[in-house]
Amino acid sequence: MKFRSFIRPLALVAGLVLVVGLGLLGRLTLNTPLYLIERGGQAQPLALQFVPKQAPVVASVLVRPDRLADLWDYLAPPRLRQDTHRDQARIEQVLLANTGLSYSRDIQPWLGEEVTAAMVTPDLDQNPANGITPGYLVALACNDAPAAQAALELYWQNRAIAGDALTFEDFSGNRLIYTRPGTQPGTRLAPQSEGGQLATALVANRFVLAANHPDVLRQALTAAQSTDLNLQADRRYKAALGELPQARVGLLALNLPRVSQWLNAPARETPSLALDAIGSADDRIDWGLTSWQLTRQGLVGHTALLAAHGHRLHPRLPGADDWSAIAPYLPESLAVAAVGADLATLGQGFQPLLALVTLGGAEDGSPLTRLLDRALGPGAADLLQTGVDRAYGVGLAAPAGAARPDWLVVAPQSDRLTETLTALTALAQGQGLSVGPLDLQGTPAIAWTRLAVPLGRGQQPLQVVAEVAGLQAQVDRYEVLAASPATLDTVINPEMLPRRAPSWWEQAAQVSTSSTGYIHIDWPQVQAGLVAQRPQWRLWGTAAQPALKHLRQITLVNGDRSDAIQTGSILMQLSNQ
Repeated sequence: MKFRSFIRPLALVAGLVLVVGLGLLGRLTLNTPLYLIERGGQAQPLALQFVPKQAPVVASVLVRPDRLADLWDYLAPPRLRQDTHRDQARIEQVLLANTGLSYSRDIQPWLGEEVTAAMVTPDLDQNPANGITPGYLVALACNDAPAAQAALELYWQNRAIAGDALTFEDFSGNRLIYTRPGTQPGTRLAPQSEGGQLATALVANRFVLAANHPDVLRQALTAAQSTDLNLQADRRYKAALGELPQARVGLLALNLPRVSQWLNAPARETPSLALDAIGSADDRIDWGLTSWQLTRQGLVGHTALLAAHGHRLHPRLPGADDWSAIAPYLPESLAVAAVGADLATLGQGFQPLLALVTLGGAEDGSPLTRLLDRALGPGAADLLQTGVDRAYGVGLAAPAGAARPDWLVVAPQSDRLTETLTALTALAQGQGLSVGPLDLQGTPAIAWTRLAVPLGRGQQPLQVVAEVAGLQAQVDRYEVLAASPATLDTVINPEMLPRRAPSWWEQAAQVSTSSTGYIHIDWPQVQAGLVAQRPQWRLWGTAAQPALKHLRQITLVNGDRSDAIQTGSILMQLSNQ
């Protein structure tokens, strides 16, 4: 009894200390920007009621932007906080260029916890003959209607003083204000462009809407009045949202065929994206939603991709237990790396996730296919795809000064793969390539080479040189194929022993325990090539450069697939170090 009399007060005191401690910890978390990592922001975007459901791209930030800036500043080392402040200032300058507005002075006092931006249409007049002018809409949640009204009045007063002729229109019970065509001397848009008519409206004292044409505002207000027209009530949005985690700071919705239509001007109808080149043609998707969470390392996007209307997907479960064994044979320095179980569908299987990262810019066929066929002859990639019947690892390296990337393939040894390599050698010989043994720092290898005579200069004697088209070697229990001796050597002789998986592999495993494949992208190495291939990226890339310069790595994780929805994840590692 004496022991109980002693232990009960002690337990009560310990419990009280625990409760008070947890309470203080909770208050400390809420008093710092770290709460955005723990529980995210607003649960759902309310402004989707203004977005037509056929909109190609819709992005919602579900927390006030300055709170995100505070978190970024909080996580940055003190010595670099001045740099982060400059980056934030550059982003504000780009977004508010030629408006005369300041975010902290004119917008932050009344802004709520949501900013939604959408491309409502790829072309305002749907006439490709006169060029492509997308229609854009921005919806800002409003917590203080009088302050928001004052900011709009200040903006339009400044436009009137600058010489713009203003139009006031009542539409669906709301007052629209916009400039007349061809009367915007202070803007960067061409005067003759119909896409240059900035228009605004304060709706129900809850949202400030802004668009680059009054027709976009009319579409937005019309959509809000009918559940059949807006994205908030769309079945695809509801189905996808139910598959995603609730803690988020943003949502991104893509209508993939319409995004592809915009990117592949002149405007035309574009079919849904096929997930597989082999099998049923029903494997098609046309819409995707990504929920974004914050971490201390960057962003994690959880995706739900929906089958096109009237189509279904073939269910696919996670597999390939030996992926973790292959990962250590992929060098950390690769620009692009992939691990999966079906090499034949590498490009198609990841096309939807690549579209989410590159604004729909994923190309048909993988770069690996094109590089293999160019090196060893047409049909080389098809041969290899049929021979790799188990888990695989592939990669692209970007050596300094190289005209094209190096390729790398790692696959477990098997009788089928051995037969394929024999057929690959025969194909290479048919293309005029020589095949011979090679000693690579003590490791026996086979080299496919092409003899050539470089153009001589002056009195220099002609020489015959061997250009390496590809190499093959056995490393442990794997067959390794590479485009160059340097790339093959990174696999044979890794920098660290024992072998370790690249850092991105461990990060991906922490986010997703089940997957049907991975693709990793080293962003600084591929960014320049992406901008060169996609001119539309130049404008977006320039505007987002203060943020994109902190992007280091992107990892795509293909998840489970039912007959209606495919899940996945996108890991974006950021650095403010």
